[in-house]
Amino acid sequence: MPHDAVSQQLPECFRGVVLCDSARPPWAEFSSITIERSLIRSRRWHLATSLLLFAACRQDAPTTPPSPVPSVVAVIGGDRQAADPQDVLPDLVVFKVTDGDGKPMKDVTVQFAVPIGGGSVPAASKATDSTGVASTKWTMGAQAGVQTLEAHVNGALVATATATSCDPTQCFPLEKLSSTLSDATLLTLATYDSSGQAVHPDVVRGHGNATGFWLAITPYPGGNTKYENPSLFRSRDAKTWAPPPGITNPVALPDSEAYLSDPDIIVNNDQRLWLYYRSVAHSQNVIKVIRSPDGLHWDGATDVISVPSHQLISPAVVRGAPHAPWQMWSVNAGIQGCGAPVTTVERRTASDGLTWSAPRTVELVQPGQAIWHIDVQWIPARSEYWALYNTYPAGTSCTTNGLYLARSADGMKWTTYPSPIASAGVIGAFKHLIYRSTFMTNPKATSVTLWMSGAVYGQQTGYVWQTATVTTSVADLLAIASSPAATLRAVPFFASLPPPERDVGPER
Repeated sequence: MPHDAVSQQLPECFRGVVLCDSARPPWAEFSSITIERSLIRSRRWHLATSLLLFAACRQDAPTTPPSPVPSVVAVIGGDRQAADPQDVLPDLVVFKVTDGDGKPMKDVTVQFAVPIGGGSVPAASKATDSTGVASTKWTMGAQAGVQTLEAHVNGALVATATATSCDPTQCFPLEKLSSTLSDATLLTLATYDSSGQAVHPDVVRGHGNATGFWLAITPYPGGNTKYENPSLFRSRDAKTWAPPPGITNPVALPDSEAYLSDPDIIVNNDQRLWLYYRSVAHSQNVIKVIRSPDGLHWDGATDVISVPSHQLISPAVVRGAPHAPWQMWSVNAGIQGCGAPVTTVERRTASDGLTWSAPRTVELVQPGQAIWHIDVQWIPARSEYWALYNTYPAGTSCTTNGLYLARSADGMKWTTYPSPIASAGVIGAFKHLIYRSTFMTNPKATSVTLWMSGAVYGQQTGYVWQTATVTTSVADLLAIASSPAATLRAVPFFASLPPPERDVGPER
């Protein structure tokens, strides 16, 4: 090939072996004739070399960009939570890794460390997902106070999450006290039936993987037993409640021709939640239980007691009190149920929470009243049991208008008080009746929080059920209960209203 032809094939900066403006290449001393003779030997070699020279000459020749590197690790969720010592925080702690442009980085190893507090995480490290996120559970250490969890990337980048472990003997979230129960505020509950109506609350403070406060309750729109199925809500502060992510309410459904009611939730010694509830069908009251390690995953129902209707109403289970490993109090209303002129309170015991003894009638009588539903708690700081129960005037029906408190050293012999601590009309939503309620004291038993249920009746709506909460001092609560019995004359009773539930006489 003639020299001029070769020259035309070369990049302009190499024609006549003219050097590029950039640094001289190693072959700059070669003559153009040498290059030409070499190129003639092979067209393929000539073309490849031309392209090589062209690429070498270009100022803007493409280069492989450097791989992005982690630039930032940050806490984006689960920071500043609180839990009891050695409990798992309610929410995952979430970290995110991004590069210098703020883009999430996948498959980056995040190393976890717990430098303060002695807590733990399930795994020492975790790789980020496609969104740059790595999350972990965090179990609090034994010491009270602020604890920290660090996320390390490449040994240089660090993000720190904090949490507070609260000494349960000193700290309790319900601190604002009211001197009157008429300060009770209604709960806003997203019930599965969308009514927001609910009755028969029961509250427990969970631990371990089920940390936080748990509310067991049944929707009851207009008194419709079709929806009266046990449902669960969770809270960090026992004030704002929501179904925990991952759970579908209701957590239990009735068998054919049955309806459910009366949930009661406890924490076992292994930190598992146990939820008892009642099934009514075929002239039988059947107590069932389901269990969960975390409040999200529940096993199948186990039948633990079966008696004729309505001999077992409102089971109230206590675990770990000194008088028996497991105890259950309930109301026996006999065959007449809601229309029984008088009722009795009974106690059963068990060694495992599943096989229960025959009932024994306890000495708990409220003069002039019939007890309809009950809740019982062991109060360690006072070494005694408390019972909270709603009543109706003896000889009438279960449109209950009073809520009473009683105390006992052994769970069998009870000291009652002359006056109800709350009655129908205590708040507007409870105008016509006050119903099954529950309570929890702070660890020192100086304050008590109540969750009360009740209803107002309308011709078009039937009973509209609500649940409200209020916290008061134990001293004020006992003073209310100790007030003269003459105050009973001021308690309204609406005898003309229909029964608020189906437990009336033999089943039809």
